[in-house]
Amino acid sequence: MPAPEAITLADVYESLGESTLSRAGTVESQGCLVEQAISKLMDDFRREAQALLVKRLSEKTLADIAAAVKRLMKKGNSRSVHAA
Repeated sequence: MPAPEAITLADVYESLGESTLSRAGTVESQGCLVEQAISKLMDDFRREAQALLVKRLSEKTLADIAAAVKRLMKKGNSRSVHAA
């Protein structure tokens, strides 16, 4: 098993196989050019946002989260530390 320092939040996110960004690309009126143009634009935005999310998640590891929890516990914020 890899060390927490080697597992990024992007690894965890991608292993779940789901996107937090909803799919915007369904076109209800196939003949409506405005709806088609907006749908394509929204898909482009979703892809850009998804790429940025994964990029930022890849900058943090499980070890970073563990360190943040330890800092909060030292500050007396240990009200609830549990696994989901």
